[in-house]
Amino acid sequence: MENPEILLKRRRNADQTRLAKQQLASQGKRREKKNRFIRAESIVAKTLASQREKVRVKRINKSIKSHDRDNNKILDETQGGTKTTYDGKPQLLFVVRVKGPHAVSIPQKVFKILQVLRLEQVNTGVFFRLNPTTFQLLKIIAPYIVIGKPSLSTVRSLIQRRSRINWKGLQINLNDNNIVEEALGEHGIICMEDIVHEISTMGETFKQCCYFLLPFQLARQVSGFSALKRLKKLEQRQKERQVSNASSAPLVEIDIDQLLNEMN
Repeated sequence: MENPEILLKRRRNADQTRLAKQQLASQGKRREKKNRFIRAESIVAKTLASQREKVRVKRINKSIKSHDRDNNKILDETQGGTKTTYDGKPQLLFVVRVKGPHAVSIPQKVFKILQVLRLEQVNTGVFFRLNPTTFQLLKIIAPYIVIGKPSLSTVRSLIQRRSRINWKGLQINLNDNNIVEEALGEHGIICMEDIVHEISTMGETFKQCCYFLLPFQLARQVSGFSALKRLKKLEQRQKERQVSNASSAPLVEIDIDQLLNEMN
């Protein structure tokens, strides 16, 4: 039987060797990233795409300042050019953050709006009250989102199954009506069903309920490995590219109930 001191020494040496190898590996990765070759075509493409995006934002800002209400339309070019008009009445939407145009630096104004809506991360979603003022915001961030009108069952399912909150410095799942009453009781909200009702009907405490909930973390869309699944995925990517790289960048309205079912 070996001396315990020798065993401890071997173990210590093994730990030091492992840490040294990890440090060398991390340094090698940093060097690879630092010395990675970037093609001139990539730089040019990124510059041109970013310039087009800045022009798009400036054009929308100009239309907002001129109060052009004829532009209050949701255009979905991915579905045969179907036009969905917005009549100015308040509507409940669920807004999902998606990947933006390829190789584009996000303009500062777009980034600020995404921050205000708490949509900094891809595959996150929030409830949103659409009106003529907020519609203009959606047009500015159109290439980075998709929107849909959630049904009551979808609103209830999201809140009951996926809602998370910041509570006393911790992020926790919302599954206790006592917490709801303590946080929102002064507004007359005492249970999760009250939150469902306020959001689905866009009640007086809609804003308080939405900001009480953290942005919903959505799973990646389900996709298989069969030939048909891969073809469908490629077609979807092509549609996204056509919308994202378009100079007009229309808002894309989808069946949000179906999308969320696929992400469950």
